[in-house]
Amino acid sequence: MQIDFEIKGKAKAKQSFRFSKNGFKYTPSDVVEYANLVRMSFINKYPAWSIAEFADKPLQVKIDVYMPLPKSYSRKKHEQALAGELRPTVKPDCDNIAKNINDALNGIVYPDDKQIVSLCINKHYSVDEYVNVEISEV
Repeated sequence: MQIDFEIKGKAKAKQSFRFSKNGFKYTPSDVVEYANLVRMSFINKYPAWSIAEFADKPLQVKIDVYMPLPKSYSRKKHEQALAGELRPTVKPDCDNIAKNINDALNGIVYPDDKQIVSLCINKHYSVDEYVNVEISEV
């Protein structure tokens, strides 16, 4: 079984906890908002999904991140980037993007992200900003 869905907008990296002046830990609001966007993107496409579908199964996750073209690129570089000859080497980091998405899908798509045994993350240039996620059984 394979599922896939799209997350519109800019990818957000998972950030570590912050501490308030009183010493309390909190997660930055933009990280929480992105996790909610990930969940809602999945639920909108698969409203009747049950986590039992992937219970106790090894999973493979493929994440394709589509980032905007730099405005400073020449016409030639612009064409090369859209053709896939140039790839983004800018933040956010691939591993932090994956961490945020995988954590957001815990308890919604699968019982626990420890089931993920294979993870592939690619960053591409595109006219539109979005993230495509594919999850399948290994």
